Amino acid sequence: MGKGVAFMAFIFLIVCIAGSVMAGYVDIANTRVTTAVLVGDNHIHVSSTAGFPVCGIIEIGNERIAYAHKTATVFEGGGFAGISNPLLRGTQDTEAADHAIDDQVRTPAGGMFNQEMQYSVAVLADSAGLQAFIAKPTAALRLLSSFFFLPLKFFGTDLQILGIFWAVIGMGMIVSFFIAMAGGRRV
Repeated sequence: MGKGVAFMAFIFLIVCIAGSVMAGYVDIANTRVTTAVLVGDNHIHVSSTAGFPVCGIIEIGNERIAYAHKTATVFEGGGFAGISNPLLRGTQDTEAADHAIDDQVRTPAGGMFNQEMQYSVAVLADSAGLQAFIAKPTAALRLLSSFFFLPLKFFGTDLQILGIFWAVIGMGMIVSFFIAMAGGRRV
């Protein structure tokens, strides 16, 4: 079992490195704030969210903000009342601040590996209070699922079937682990 886990971790790391090399670094997308943003706001209204990942981190001035969802013109939290996937202001050791109309909004530069996981890591690190009771487990499951569903977009649509094979192997390892722990045959 230990060798299988080590093998999967090694392949996961190789795929993430290869994906970053094949895809290049994520382009920095830019847009502008269209409505003034106050420290307590849970929505960031911009001129366009085109070019930004579905969820991730944005920068406005010196503040980094983790968002779970985007529409055509808004970055926001998602899930049940924004609790399970909150909009995190002032994440990654930055301070939440007010932002004026026309302030620049951009993505931080990073590889594919970072873009796939950075929102989940931010939620695990920055959630607090009652919100953390719901947000942290969902972020941990999302982060764990990214291990079993590899980011193989750089292969193109024909070879994305490899991601399905990877998921089947991963689920088989989990099932065999639970069978072994339940007193079945030890491998």
